[in-house]
Amino acid sequence: MRIGFFGDSFIAGTGDPEGKGWVGRVCDRAGHTAVNFGVAGDTGEDILKRWRAEADGTGLDRIVFSFGANDCLLTERKRIRVGQVDRLKIAKSLMQEAGKRWPVLFISPLPVAGDRAATNRIGEMARQLVTFTSLHATPYVNIFDAVNASEVWHAEAMAADGAHPGAGGYGLVAELVAAHPVWQGWLAG
Repeated sequence: MRIGFFGDSFIAGTGDPEGKGWVGRVCDRAGHTAVNFGVAGDTGEDILKRWRAEADGTGLDRIVFSFGANDCLLTERKRIRVGQVDRLKIAKSLMQEAGKRWPVLFISPLPVAGDRAATNRIGEMARQLVTFTSLHATPYVNIFDAVNASEVWHAEAMAADGAHPGAGGYGLVAELVAAHPVWQGWLAG
């Protein structure tokens, strides 16, 4: 199975010395092919603009979206990059548009260790998506709290750039996703 993963630097696996990130690890574990469309710095708005052109003609069987950290960061003018209402509108558009052609799964945004205020906003987005994905009948794997509670995630990120972990943090995310019943059901479905 070819699974397309759309998102930000956490999808791309930025900071992983092994170059796999959690996406490569979770697909290796499941025996599927990961097609990685992660772009560092991307917000939900960026993903909404690019995903269709990138997905078309790639032979994808399923699509995963995971984003939100960059949306919740502040601009130089101290404004949130993508507001709460807009983040949910973007998620709805992705669910509806991609869902017409592929089985779609959302995975919660991940915390930014070096920015507590942003991480609080990211956590709120992760919680809002629980209800929002349910309303739109889209499977959702929410691992935000487990990742945010991880000493490995935070220690590796703080030892690097304050946001991205190393192999241990990405390994943790892959384990959490692989063990989640929503992920397992979505792969089997």
